[in-house]
Amino acid sequence: MIERQQNIAGILKGRSPRLAGIYRMALEALRNAADEGCESARVSVICHCMRELMLGLPVVMTDDAIPRPDPSSRALTSNLPKLLRKNPEVDLGADQDMIPVPKDVAHAIGLIISTAAKEDGRNRLIFAALVTGGKDGKHPAVRQWMDAYQFFLGWAHLDRNHNVDRPLPADSDLLANIRVVEDVIEVRTAAFFENLKSLEGLLAEINAPAKEDA
Repeated sequence: MIERQQNIAGILKGRSPRLAGIYRMALEALRNAADEGCESARVSVICHCMRELMLGLPVVMTDDAIPRPDPSSRALTSNLPKLLRKNPEVDLGADQDMIPVPKDVAHAIGLIISTAAKEDGRNRLIFAALVTGGKDGKHPAVRQWMDAYQFFLGWAHLDRNHNVDRPLPADSDLLANIRVVEDVIEVRTAAFFENLKSLEGLLAEINAPAKEDA
């Protein structure tokens, strides 16, 4: 582990030993070549660790809590098959431009879509607060963070990119996306400590004994 990575692991350990462990595990898997037949699993482990790290960072590095939609889009989606079984006449795969559906089915589908949109907006706000300290979800740095997140998400699951005959990402691609995360950790913690140092200096000046008039 290079010095920069050791520093970042130390920063993470001070905030969350669990996240520090996830980061170290990703780096260890990246350093070690995979045994024959385990190449895909190695990539999946690295990307799963980095995805979990990215999801966990806002909790330990930001103060803004944005509530999650309840119920979630996943929970709403899991209820859809049961609803469709109650309406066996509905054929969503019919080969026609307009497919009529009962009101309750249309309402359920609409609720899933709107909830998923809220979740996506929530994620962008959370990532914006982490990456820039603001609320601009369209900031280029946030876009870069989102791209890295989607990269790790796609390669973390064996039923996604792994099964479409795509070549596995090179170690250089993995490292480039890891560096996006490392840069944010460094920049945000550096800004925190710089502000803390300035605040301590200001407090020391305020609390210094007043000089007596000559």
